[in-house]
Amino acid sequence: MRLFWKIFLLLLLTLLLTASLSSWLSQKWIMENQQIEQRLSILESFAETAVNLYALEGPHAYRQWLRHNLRSQRFQGALVDGQGKHVLFRPVPGPLRELAVQIVAEKKKVTIIHPPMLAVAIPVRHAGNLYYWLASTRLPPDAMQQESRNILLFRITMILLVIILISWLLTRMLTRPIRQLQQSSEKLGEGKLNTRVSASVSKRSDELGDLGRSFDSMAEALDRLIHSHKQLLRDISHELRSPLARLQVALELARNEAGDNAADELDRINLEAERLNELIGEVLTLARFEQGAVRAENEVLQLDELLQSILDDAIFEAESDNKQVTILQVDSCSICGDLIWIGRALENIIRNAIRHTESGSSVEVSLSCHTSDAVLTIRDFGKGVDEEMLPRLFEPFFRVSDAREREEKADTGGYGIGLAIAKRAIELHRGRISVRNHPEGGLEVTIVIPMVTATL
Repeated sequence: MRLFWKIFLLLLLTLLLTASLSSWLSQKWIMENQQIEQRLSILESFAETAVNLYALEGPHAYRQWLRHNLRSQRFQGALVDGQGKHVLFRPVPGPLRELAVQIVAEKKKVTIIHPPMLAVAIPVRHAGNLYYWLASTRLPPDAMQQESRNILLFRITMILLVIILISWLLTRMLTRPIRQLQQSSEKLGEGKLNTRVSASVSKRSDELGDLGRSFDSMAEALDRLIHSHKQLLRDISHELRSPLARLQVALELARNEAGDNAADELDRINLEAERLNELIGEVLTLARFEQGAVRAENEVLQLDELLQSILDDAIFEAESDNKQVTILQVDSCSICGDLIWIGRALENIIRNAIRHTESGSSVEVSLSCHTSDAVLTIRDFGKGVDEEMLPRLFEPFFRVSDAREREEKADTGGYGIGLAIAKRAIELHRGRISVRNHPEGGLEVTIVIPMVTATL
């Protein structure tokens, strides 16, 4: 059944149930009120009879009539004079005493409805004399006003329960598959291309089922596209290796033939060939990470010693560009990881910081050991990155400014892959890497790697 009809029928059912329940209970309410009005009318009708019997036939006839009606009609009554005194010279019954005081003071009809008691007081004149008829009765359980209040509460409760039940069914019918679609979308956005919606959604016959099947089709198409893209990069990289090798061989032959006549030009060709070979190697490495083909050879490493060896080379490289590398803090930290991949990740990030820091400035490096993690921060003093572009810095081939990157790449050999490889290498060791614009300028990269005590 389509979602439209499900919602329509559920809402229709809710309205019908609510209307039926309200009509039934309202009818009961009306019938109960009619019983109350009828009982009050009977009590009032006794007023003229009581006065006539007392005034015309005497107290004895009135007493006999009252005793008979007390038994048959189940009510309590009393006829009092204008001062509120019982005509039979006896005390006014307790339940009627307050009623007698009230009607003597007000001199008009008084009706009291206090479930389960009903009471009425009526002034009656006969032969110039003023009398007050007082009568009260207790409602039977099936006609008690108190029961009507309970029914009112029951009615409201039942209506609310019906509305809550239908609303819950309608909400669950809508939100549960939507939540599953949302979770699948989040997983797909995280790069889990094999994500599909659950069968409970995709097999539905309504619009949400159509949406689930469309999502699966989109995910499959996206999976094929990404995998074909990765396969294309890998195939191109492999295919470029052969002509590149032949180019290098031809370059050496040309160098032998030309001698010193074209040494500068041939050296430039050799440099670009080496850069191309390096780029191909990085693309193949990234493709291996993307396919999950990289495995870490875990061993206990002294992260501080590895960092120091990388910094020694980085200091030499920075000085050639009139830059410095400043070591703020290096604690002794042991981690469990692969020497090659951890070293490559740190080297890529430090070299990237050196590449982007301003000439005459420095790159600040700090390594500290926390309770269970080693925290490494690398900060440059460059121009920083726009906030909206920060999450994309670790994407392959992403450049903040193409013009600036082309200019820097000509001197430093950057291709936009180093940070992507570094991120995947850190995550391979269950670590985290993040980047932010430092409040005082420049870019700051933070790497968190579990220490050996937390890993073993």
